[in-house]
Amino acid sequence: NPIKLIFVTPDYYEERPKKCMNGWGEIFLTVTPDGTALPCHSARMLPIEFPNVKDHSLQHIWHESFGFNHFRGNDWMQEPCRSCDEKENDLGGCRCQAYMLAGDMNAADPVCSKSPHHQKILDARAAAEHTPADAPITFRNDRNSRVFARG
Repeated sequence: NPIKLIFVTPDYYEERPKKCMNGWGEIFLTVTPDGTALPCHSARMLPIEFPNVKDHSLQHIWHESFGFNHFRGNDWMQEPCRSCDEKENDLGGCRCQAYMLAGDMNAADPVCSKSPHHQKILDARAAAEHTPADAPITFRNDRNSRVFARG
């Protein structure tokens, strides 16, 4: 079987964020090898306790678990998301991106031009545009990355 790589392109060059997984706990459910159920493939990084399929039914996980319900609706939103006229379109953006860049999973996604942390995105863009063309490429896993890069 050929390997399938799932890659979500970062939206650092956008002014508006994307809906996290098309809506947190609205469409997707990922089960990790240890049985942890996640509403997003990266959600495990968040400081939330997620349920395990060994301990709970999928019905319970989807409808009743804190991990799947926390970011549903608008009650969790902080400003500027809470009063934003576009909140129904982006639902505050990516929760993992907010956590990694703003240090707060409830914060507005820093990709949003209305976010108080948007400058971090602007700084990252500027740094990327000023990287020397002859800078060496760094791979996280050198051997595997070179194998995949060759095709």
